[in-house]
Amino acid sequence: MAIRIRIGDYERVTDDALDRHSVGYFPRMTESEAWEAGRGVWRLDLRMVRRERYALIVGEGRVRAIAEITDVTVHGTDRGRKKALWGTLLTAGHPIYDHYVNQIDPLRNDSRNSVAYGDLPEEVRLRARHCACGCGQPTEQNFVPGHALRAIQARIREHFGGSALSFLAWLDNELPAEEPQAEVLTADRART
Repeated sequence: MAIRIRIGDYERVTDDALDRHSVGYFPRMTESEAWEAGRGVWRLDLRMVRRERYALIVGEGRVRAIAEITDVTVHGTDRGRKKALWGTLLTAGHPIYDHYVNQIDPLRNDSRNSVAYGDLPEEVRLRARHCACGCGQPTEQNFVPGHALRAIQARIREHFGGSALSFLAWLDNELPAEEPQAEVLTADRART
């Protein structure tokens, strides 16, 4: 499934949750600029976003950028908690990119809502992949349900003699201490 975000006209902004200086579409903008202008911050349904794999940014009725979603962050704004997408821009050669970029919005509707969710026919053959735990089972997500934990437990057995405490001590020692800026929902957490 895909999420479509329709952006309005270009405008300058201040105090943006993503530290942007402008949002919206302007002619001749690059795909990277379109992605940055459209990826957030929106009132998104996290249950829906967690199922989405691709984000299409639409300006003036045409797809201006497409990204594979990797993360979702939640930001407090003066209008409540809103979400921003993180992802990797698709490029020429990817079937979703080749079929949709610079084409008419495939999820257009009569709604005034800038956000829409829907299926893209080209996604069907891209959905099936193998479970990331290494079991070889086909899945439409990163892991077959329950296999993310299985993969973590296997790594703890292999590298830490089965001791979760040793793993946590190592992890705490390796990760830099930083203050949380936004609640981050990784794609793995969102899709498991």
